[in-house]
Amino acid sequence: MNQAILYSKYNALQKTDVNFVLENYLRLINWRENDAILDVGCGSGDVTTKLLLPRIPCAFKKLVGVDLSEEMVRFAASQNTHPNVSFCQMNIERKDIPETLEESFQHIFSFYALHWIQEQRQAFDNLYKMLKPGGDMLLTFLASNPIFHIYENLASNTKWMDYMKNAQKFINPYQHCEQPERVLERLMQEVGFSIHLCTVIERKYVYSDLDVFRKSVIAVNPFLGNIPENMHNDYLMDFISEVRNLNFLECNDNNNEERVRVPYKLLVVVASKQSR
Repeated sequence: MNQAILYSKYNALQKTDVNFVLENYLRLINWRENDAILDVGCGSGDVTTKLLLPRIPCAFKKLVGVDLSEEMVRFAASQNTHPNVSFCQMNIERKDIPETLEESFQHIFSFYALHWIQEQRQAFDNLYKMLKPGGDMLLTFLASNPIFHIYENLASNTKWMDYMKNAQKFINPYQHCEQPERVLERLMQEVGFSIHLCTVIERKYVYSDLDVFRKSVIAVNPFLGNIPENMHNDYLMDFISEVRNLNFLECNDNNNEERVRVPYKLLVVVASKQSR
């Protein structure tokens, strides 16, 4: 997940969903002049600067993107020229967020990041601490996706299990929940949030051909760094075989190439912190 340049080129699915969420739910955010804004899990920064930034409807004090990956943060900073936008490294799962970040933001956004977080309670505790009283947030992340099923299958394969011993760390914590929105809503209420929206939306995305899909897989795959480079192609072939077994491949009538149609479920959350 540290391949910033590749991720910025092959994150069309993520951008499509972020556009969908912003177009349909950004209106629920209560904007004011000179607000401070946080984007958690900013990745390569293109969603922050190209999708979120242009939709901010008024003058703002600052927009800060944070990400666990230092490489992602460096890349995001190198691509940004806005004087009120900055990027820094941060682990949203840490138990001791800097006091300077507590109650610092009127708005918190997070797009396609929180499904990588195993310590969900700690992450939402931190989001609550960083949000100002009366502030709000809009989050979207995966409720489930076949990619995690494929990770589980490959991790049980004797050929790959030694390279994927930590696979459970990268499985969406809501992947096997029958009603992930209820689990999440209960957790957030325990933290103290007021929930305005917590819903699951069924989505599909079509990768135009196998090459685009393969590069998209490489851009987010957390295990390739553990696998010897001369085995990468073999691993990716086995990954595609799993996709084929799930019947996600279909023929493109225009050029007879195979495209990949992936169904998945998206969580969308709008919540706020009560004023004092």
